[in-house]
Amino acid sequence: MNKKRIYLKEWMQLHPYVIPQPSDAYFINVANQLYHICTLPLPEEMRKKVCLYITAYIEDQVSGLGLWQSFIKEHTRLYNTALPFYNINNSYDPKDVNEEDIRFIIWNAWEKAMFEHPYTNPNNNSIIEQARTFFPLVVQTYEEAPENPILANFFNNVHNIKDAEKKVHWLFAHTYLTEPSMQIYLDHISPEDQYTIPFGPLALFMHEWIALLSDNPIWKTYDKLYPSIPEASPEMKEKNRSMFHHFTEGTNGKNIVYLNGYAELHRFLIHVLKWQDDENHTLPQMKPFRNFILMSNPEKGILLAKNICEYISDKDNPLYNKSEAQKNAFRLLTEERLCPPDLLTYCIRHNLIPDATFPDGEKSNVIQENADFIARHALLYFYRGD
Repeated sequence: MNKKRIYLKEWMQLHPYVIPQPSDAYFINVANQLYHICTLPLPEEMRKKVCLYITAYIEDQVSGLGLWQSFIKEHTRLYNTALPFYNINNSYDPKDVNEEDIRFIIWNAWEKAMFEHPYTNPNNNSIIEQARTFFPLVVQTYEEAPENPILANFFNNVHNIKDAEKKVHWLFAHTYLTEPSMQIYLDHISPEDQYTIPFGPLALFMHEWIALLSDNPIWKTYDKLYPSIPEASPEMKEKNRSMFHHFTEGTNGKNIVYLNGYAELHRFLIHVLKWQDDENHTLPQMKPFRNFILMSNPEKGILLAKNICEYISDKDNPLYNKSEAQKNAFRLLTEERLCPPDLLTYCIRHNLIPDATFPDGEKSNVIQENADFIARHALLYFYRGD
């Protein structure tokens, strides 16, 4: 039985216009050629998506949209390499098409796919082999494909605020690079959320994306790009500084503490933080949990995490359990609300989850080298939203 085809409607869903351009027929043909050699162990609709995304990536590189260029530029700024996970050697050309790019696009689509599956190892053999199979056709297409003039310098060619709004809406969730991260949330967010929710593989805010994509000064007049950030009241700031003082005074200068059970938490709240000993202040709702982490900041106050002490390899943490960490520490990077973002940042910067393994059991330096990226990619707002 022949596979179903990819049709114009599916291709157009990744584009910011409704009237097909002359180049669209060419690229649909390419998407179908990729589809006919796609053997990824994914549902049929996901195999289609992968082929559409790769074709749109080629179109981006050929036409000068700048989306891929912006992504690898920012990734390089953050991590000193063009892409996560994969060894980038001197043959990698950011202005060309690359096999590593194809691997990443496949992985990004697979990992964000909306069917139940464990975290996708970026070095999954199916990804590596499929990218190798796709690459000759990708190279040929890059050399022969027509430009799409609508996409050329698309984000610089903005004429007014209404035009800017249309471009922002498309960028937020409908490009080959940003759709995977946002498809699960689209039914639950408002138009205003696209300015305050980080999105895409690097969990960038809209103003960060636009700064990478355009130097047109009209964007500076688009106030929605720069939403105001609520500030704590002077009273709250003073309260936070006071708690930080009590916290560090009671921990010999440390700003993080690991507590074994509610009794230790209760003692810390009363005797170190000087909270009142009543149910309004001693967090009785925490009694069912087995352990706690408290972390203090003079500006933000105190954060509380529960049931994750076993996963954090801190010399000051007597509750660390290597076996439990091997099974569960990776969840800190990928499970929403499990670890508060400031604590997770602290753990990543101090290499406190060294025994984390992929769900398939592979322990790899890839996790340690890409921990911040993995957290951004998986958690989005729950890592960068603070």
